[in-house]
Amino acid sequence: MTLDKLALIQRIESLSDRDTKVLERIVETLENMKTNKYPFLGNFLNLSIEPSDDPKSVFICSMPITRELLNPYRIVYGGITATLADMAMAWMLELHLADSERDKFITLDMHINYHHAGTGKQLIATTRVLNRARDVLQMSCEIHNDRGDLVATSTGTFMQLRRE
Repeated sequence: MTLDKLALIQRIESLSDRDTKVLERIVETLENMKTNKYPFLGNFLNLSIEPSDDPKSVFICSMPITRELLNPYRIVYGGITATLADMAMAWMLELHLADSERDKFITLDMHINYHHAGTGKQLIATTRVLNRARDVLQMSCEIHNDRGDLVATSTGTFMQLRRE
């Protein structure tokens, strides 16, 4: 075993039980990435697809609210909520509008408004395509908590990258 690994193990052994749970989640995230090919952050946030009555027009995904996502006021950090909106809009595009598996979408612009504190057990993002002009798409996203409160609304502009 290398000195770096030994030093890391010593540091891990000095962690609290709470911190060890976060570290365990990070390790699970890295393991999941090997099989599902999702990026680290999507795996770490534990995003999952929810059923939609019209999956081609409306995409829904959710994220559990966990302790490490809370700010000192015990609400989800605004940046985490914005990340959920960005990832949900891009995920819809890649799942339903990509011309091939190699096509990717990048965010050109995004705006978010916060309406209610990110509290509860889960955040649910509902996304729609507002407009498409060739490779540029305008999207919307509403984020509610599991209690039905509107937490945030977002719009984003995305560009499709076509890979040969």
